[in-house]
Amino acid sequence: MMKKLVSIVLMLALLAGCQQTNESTDKTEKSKPKMRTEQIHKGAKKPAKSAMTDKQMQENVAANVQGEVKQQQKADTANIKQALEILAETQKAVDLIAKDKDKEAEDLLAKIVGQLEVLMAKDPKLALIPVDVNYETRDLIADIPAVYAAVESAQKAMDDGYYQQARQILNDLASEIVVKTTYLPLATYPDAIKLAVNLMSQGKKDEASAVLVNALNTLLVVDSNIPLPVLRAEEYIKAAAVAMESKDKDKEKTAVNYLENADYQLKLAEALGYGKRDKEYKELADAIDVLKKAIENKEETQGKFNDLKAKIAAFKERLFFKKAGK
Repeated sequence: MMKKLVSIVLMLALLAGCQQTNESTDKTEKSKPKMRTEQIHKGAKKPAKSAMTDKQMQENVAANVQGEVKQQQKADTANIKQALEILAETQKAVDLIAKDKDKEAEDLLAKIVGQLEVLMAKDPKLALIPVDVNYETRDLIADIPAVYAAVESAQKAMDDGYYQQARQILNDLASEIVVKTTYLPLATYPDAIKLAVNLMSQGKKDEASAVLVNALNTLLVVDSNIPLPVLRAEEYIKAAAVAMESKDKDKEKTAVNYLENADYQLKLAEALGYGKRDKEYKELADAIDVLKKAIENKEETQGKFNDLKAKIAAFKERLFFKKAGK
């Protein structure tokens, strides 16, 4: 009887302990602070619309991105031509294997290996050859308060456990151009061709051909997400510089308006989380303020414009243009 009584007391103690633990956990969960994002620039007011039309802005941004992509992918034309010729010869080797011209195929493959090794040593950038570029635009028509309203909805959904709803809200918080670049990974070719040669020596022609075909068909797609607000800010800054060089009697007013629009776009980009809290956002904002004051005080502005344009170009490249393989 005493043993039973002791067991009951121990069990009650354990249950009480568990209940206390659960209550403590509940209190901890209830007292746990909810994650909240600091709403920087929430009070920023949207400036008056500039003289630049939406169509002009769209065309300028598209030209800007395409120019940047070409610059990023710039390489020695002669070396790329030779690399493409090597790919064509690889396809020729596949055709020779299909025609049972094994000796010719093996000789050609050995030649290709040597060419590839020399070429890659001469120009390591050819490890990835760009063969196609596509652009996808995801635009968000919203001001800064609307962005934070959406962020708050997403945070509440996360707090309540509605993760998919939060994901959908956050997916919509994108204002960017996605540059999809397709590359041929030339760096993998030497190993593939050596393997094919080895298979050929074992009489495994079908396997050798499959290895070569697989190498030819292997592509790498790299996405670079460039925020539209940053691109628009850059275009507004360029337009402000052009306005200041004009003979328009209202050029100062026009230039300041362009700069105010540029400043707002940069604040919008930061609110959307593109490079958030990056010190260069502040540097850009400060540079814009310096320019506006210089314009209002009738001071020299060309050097300041050149400095600001260089800052935003470097900022954009460092944060948003992703080079393949890096």
